[in-house]
Amino acid sequence: MSRHGGFRLVVIGLLLSTLPLFGALYRSNSLGQMLEAIEASRRNDFPYVLESREIPGKGEERVLYENGEMVGKVEIEAKARNSVSRKVTEYRFGTGGEIVSNIQTLYEHGLPQSIAWMEGAAVHLTLHTYVDGKMVETKELVDGELVKLITYYRGSDGMLSGLRIVGIDETAMQTIYSQDLGVSVYGENIQGAFTRLSFYPGNLVVRDVWTNEERNVETTVAYDEAGRMVIHETIGAIRIRKTYGPDGMLVKSESEDSEGKKTTITYVYDHNGILDQSLELVVGEHTKRIERWYKNGTLETQTEWLDNAPVKATRYLADGTSVVTLFDNGRPYADVTYAPDGKRVLSLEYRKER
Repeated sequence: MSRHGGFRLVVIGLLLSTLPLFGALYRSNSLGQMLEAIEASRRNDFPYVLESREIPGKGEERVLYENGEMVGKVEIEAKARNSVSRKVTEYRFGTGGEIVSNIQTLYEHGLPQSIAWMEGAAVHLTLHTYVDGKMVETKELVDGELVKLITYYRGSDGMLSGLRIVGIDETAMQTIYSQDLGVSVYGENIQGAFTRLSFYPGNLVVRDVWTNEERNVETTVAYDEAGRMVIHETIGAIRIRKTYGPDGMLVKSESEDSEGKKTTITYVYDHNGILDQSLELVVGEHTKRIERWYKNGTLETQTEWLDNAPVKATRYLADGTSVVTLFDNGRPYADVTYAPDGKRVLSLEYRKER
């Protein structure tokens, strides 16, 4: 080759090297999603840049850069532009440019059929099965052995109504989903322990629990004469009645234990819906009353009474410490200051007799 011929090849090589390697550049987010096209000269103006190009007869390739460093790449293989089958391989790169993860997904008609990846020396494979475009089963395998089976149940409208999960440790879990008259219900059954959650308007959640067909937590929902929702909950021998305001805030809680001791707590909120005060009454052999006052939703003072006589008053300070005043026959006789952990005593001061 002559010296001039070699020079021409060098010039052509330099020209080719100045052309963009990919068909288009896009500003991107950290997930590699395209935001808008940009000029090659502006690729350093953004923390994330995505380069994309089509490979004739093979598919598409996208490379994600973070501050100029390649952090991810996606290869989309398809025999034709409108092919129903596509194989997508996702790569993630470390700081040294090494591949830290490689996930390969096979799609049919836009639905993932299989997902394969390496985790250490183990080969993981997830297989999905569909009926009429709805997923009905998922299998998870490790080195060719089935480790988890998920079965999806659907209603007549095709919406998910439940699923069953069976693991390699022989544990089984079933869940159900339903909706009736604006109330969504979620149920979960794990090895004979079944929990049902009912979601009512106002972010209210009602719970029912069974163990081996024995009902541990039983809940009923009703409305009082003022139209407020009232939830009756039975947990073993304990009965609890909770009353909620129209805004979904708890305004009263009443409970009774197996010994007949009754506890009633009422709650008062400010105009912003932030807890302002509460009053707790415990009626048994004696009557115990606890008054709590809050500031911006944080407990500030608390006074305990026994049969209408004060026994203890607590002030919670901004630095996390608390000062407890003790009473004897209704008269304060000592102030105890506790550390923020509520256990260590920082000081003890007795009040002089007046």
